[in-house]
Amino acid sequence: MHLNNDFVFSANNLQDYVDCPRRFELKYLLNQSWPAVVSHPVQKMEEKMSMGTEFHRLARQYLEGLPTETLVASAKYQQVVEWFDRFTRFSAPYVKSRHFTEYASFTSLDGYRLVAVFDFIAFFDDGQIIIADWKTTEAQPRRDYYQNRIQTLLYPLVAFETAPYLFEKSRNYSPSDISFLYWFPAFPEKSLEFPFSAEIEQNNRLMISNLIHEISIKAPGDYSKTEETRHCEFCRYRSLCERGTEAGSVEGETDLDIDDLIGSLSLDLP
Repeated sequence: MHLNNDFVFSANNLQDYVDCPRRFELKYLLNQSWPAVVSHPVQKMEEKMSMGTEFHRLARQYLEGLPTETLVASAKYQQVVEWFDRFTRFSAPYVKSRHFTEYASFTSLDGYRLVAVFDFIAFFDDGQIIIADWKTTEAQPRRDYYQNRIQTLLYPLVAFETAPYLFEKSRNYSPSDISFLYWFPAFPEKSLEFPFSAEIEQNNRLMISNLIHEISIKAPGDYSKTEETRHCEFCRYRSLCERGTEAGSVEGETDLDIDDLIGSLSLDLP
């Protein structure tokens, strides 16, 4: 099956392609189901995902104005309550901004649609736009890991393209008005901020455009398996590709993005 013109590119599916073209083909073009777990131990993985889902719910509802006491009372996990307490203190400057939470914003590039699902995007009176993404990983945040993630490249680009429709149409926006922040409730003092600029915007646009072009001209069967076998550890297709039968361990994980996994499973988007 070749790529359809109505295919929507996202950080999730582009990251899958970068990690392993064959995974992209199996998952998004062939819709191949495969009965394999992503990580061991399964119960621990399910708990991590459930905690991540709960935290994102509490953060969204808090930013939408629901009372803190009500939200805390609805929490299932004590760890999430602690995360949420840190979040309310961290997000205090953002609450009164003009903002959207868990908002899907679309633009187009090279004839294909792009989507970014913002955990949080806000416009401030000084003209600055802040994009924030909550990461519930319990591994130490590493700047070198997030620096080249597709999400880091794509989200500011989509924000720049769609800012006039989200905020003020009459305003002239500059890439330097935008910054992207990763915030970690388990490590609230270790936020990672990535400023945007005209040069970065051009580089990111070219990189995303090149990826889209590369994917769009591939024929079925041209999607090769990754040579970086570490990407196979948390891939449900590992046995199908004869890259082992045992899933990687979620304990002490570094390259498994729980929040991206939650998003790819829960959103009706690629």
